[in-house]
Amino acid sequence: MTKIAHEAECELYHYHESLCSQMVRLALEEKGIQWKSHPVMLNDVVLDGENFTADYLQINPKGFVPTLIHSGKPIYDSWVIIDYLDRVAPQSGVSLTPKQADKLKLMQGWIQQASLDEAKFFGVSLGTSIPILSAPVIRYCIKQQPFFAFWWKYRKHPVFERRWGARLVTLMPVPGPLSHKSVNTVGRALKNIESALNHDGDYLLGEFCQADIMMMAHFHRLEDVALGRILEDDKLPHIAGYWQRLQQRPSYKVAVTDWHEKHWRQALEAVFKGKTSPALDKIRKVAIG
Repeated sequence: MTKIAHEAECELYHYHESLCSQMVRLALEEKGIQWKSHPVMLNDVVLDGENFTADYLQINPKGFVPTLIHSGKPIYDSWVIIDYLDRVAPQSGVSLTPKQADKLKLMQGWIQQASLDEAKFFGVSLGTSIPILSAPVIRYCIKQQPFFAFWWKYRKHPVFERRWGARLVTLMPVPGPLSHKSVNTVGRALKNIESALNHDGDYLLGEFCQADIMMMAHFHRLEDVALGRILEDDKLPHIAGYWQRLQQRPSYKVAVTDWHEKHWRQALEAVFKGKTSPALDKIRKVAIG
């Protein structure tokens, strides 16, 4: 594997509001690992396409964020990066991996549910459904760019599905069946999380772990897309307390809210206008059923 030029032991290429970038920043903070930031910056709009410039594609051939560079070695995929950080720095900060075999198995199940795995179809898991709920905001961001300029830039995206998926978002909303499927999946996931939290511990498995990091980012995104009320619902009391505890961790501010990006925030306001998402009641019906 070709080594990437680096100045610090750990360097992170990331975007402020990316779910996966948030997860890795949270892990770095929880582990107490020093890191050099390389934001994949934007010019005047979100999704400007810097992640598939020739320079970035040398770092990550698929053009995704985040990418961790550890001593010149690139590590891809947020859940892989988090596991890697816990293995290379086991004594640093918080341990993110349970020692008990049964809890480790449970955590792996939650990671499968929460990861944004490109090998999975959209809408089949929490991690692949929340981006669908974010689609109206992404569509708004894309449409701030000249139509043909955006289509021309995205011809360079190395992943075929992303190349055409992003382009199609400019032409039409998410198809109804996919939106319905994603809403139901998120509702069922919240129902399962509520049930899993019915114990004496503060977190999914009792002690804080990698699965909680991933949920922290997902819950933050639910708030972003005007679905935050579901996390405060008195019919989901365990989730309400869990979300409060997650937000109280110092890493939440340092790794998530301190990285808010103005164009994404403007898009959220333009799309939702301070109102709740139309999906809220549908998700609530599934989650508390």
